[in-house]
Amino acid sequence: MTTAREELLGLVPPPTDAAVDAVDWERVEDELGVRLPDDYKWLSERYGSGGFDDFMHILHPRSQFWPTRLVDAAERAAELLEQMPEGLRKRVPHRIDHLLAVGKTDNGDTIYWVTEPEAAPNEWAVTANGARNTKWPHFVGGIVEFLVAVLSGATRMDVFPGDFPSARPAFVPDPDPDPAFVPDPDPDTVRRRPKERRTDHPTQGGIRG
Repeated sequence: MTTAREELLGLVPPPTDAAVDAVDWERVEDELGVRLPDDYKWLSERYGSGGFDDFMHILHPRSQFWPTRLVDAAERAAELLEQMPEGLRKRVPHRIDHLLAVGKTDNGDTIYWVTEPEAAPNEWAVTANGARNTKWPHFVGGIVEFLVAVLSGATRMDVFPGDFPSARPAFVPDPDPDPAFVPDPDPDTVRRRPKERRTDHPTQGGIRG
């Protein structure tokens, strides 16, 4: 049976010269205060930082651009959710502290994990919210399954424009940073204190996708 990872590789091949983009996952998870799904880690290391179909960007821990750098962008998205007017907050079908940003689009839409249950990241679902609407379409599956479903056209998310995806979606990596590049934090982002890392998490189940 073909896995979601194999489907994504066939549907939208990574750059031919892409090397494995090693990430210090323990550090990233400590900064976020939560463990991350295995399929996301595979995606980040296999594709690196860049954009799908010149429109959708999955946040990457090592992005040289803070708007698509995982920790900075996730914290900024959380702040915006917390600042949401009460009337709009009531329309969000999830607890806002259970939403963790994982992607963005060029239209300003945000893609979130629904971090339930927090101790089992491989079971997280995906949702999205448009920059100028109150819709929250829900996708049952991990981020790689989400990409396959959306980029193949099998699933339509009505927060995205009608001309996305294209007939032949592609992945375009970000320009190579200077080897000495050290990402600077967004000066407007107020860094949260990392959550206390739990030590009683059960062993994760099977890998999604």
